[in-house]
Amino acid sequence: MNRCVICLQELELFQGLDNRQFNNLCSCTAKKRLVKGDYLFRQGDEVNTVYLIKLGKLKIVQNTENGDEIILDVCGPGEILGEVSLLQDQKEISSAVAMEKTYVCSFSRQQFKSLIQEDSSLAWRIISYLGQKRYESLQKQGEENRQTVKERLLNLFYRLAGKYGQKNEGGGLLIDLKVTQQELADMLGSSRVMIVQAIKELKEANIIDKRKGYYVLKDDPCISVHRFE
Repeated sequence: MNRCVICLQELELFQGLDNRQFNNLCSCTAKKRLVKGDYLFRQGDEVNTVYLIKLGKLKIVQNTENGDEIILDVCGPGEILGEVSLLQDQKEISSAVAMEKTYVCSFSRQQFKSLIQEDSSLAWRIISYLGQKRYESLQKQGEENRQTVKERLLNLFYRLAGKYGQKNEGGGLLIDLKVTQQELADMLGSSRVMIVQAIKELKEANIIDKRKGYYVLKDDPCISVHRFE
């Protein structure tokens, strides 16, 4: 699969910074490389760092009191983690685990505070970014409360394709993310048995396929491919 390394200047959050501000930010940025299975941070850690994913993917997981693991999200290039630390002191409520080779940049809270003091518009962009994430989370939760496992799984494939979809040579839209059936179950708070059955039904309906370990949304007018454009 083709990979794209994100530059900080491509992010809407940093647009508008002058060259001096941007160069100061870049010069203080710490770089980190992760391999599959490495933790970027763990649940319970103190939140004092903001991370930008430049390459690769991380799954955001949360361990419950019963010892179960829930996958809250999968994040990739251009996405920001730990941004809540810009506004308040707290501990991480989840862990971030690399799903493949991943590169991240990190910034301290103090760096952002210094930037905000120089450019107050950055604070509004941060607030807007957090508000949008909150809205999307509530919207997702509302939709899932009304759906069957099969419907929730298909919508999950829609969301993943929106973030990681690539045109497939054999037709359809390939989701550039290797994810197991158990991980899909963890994302939906379901059982692996129910996910296996839902995948079977979606394949029989000619909606999805799997090629070389990647899921593919097939070219079918019934699945509203325009949602990915």
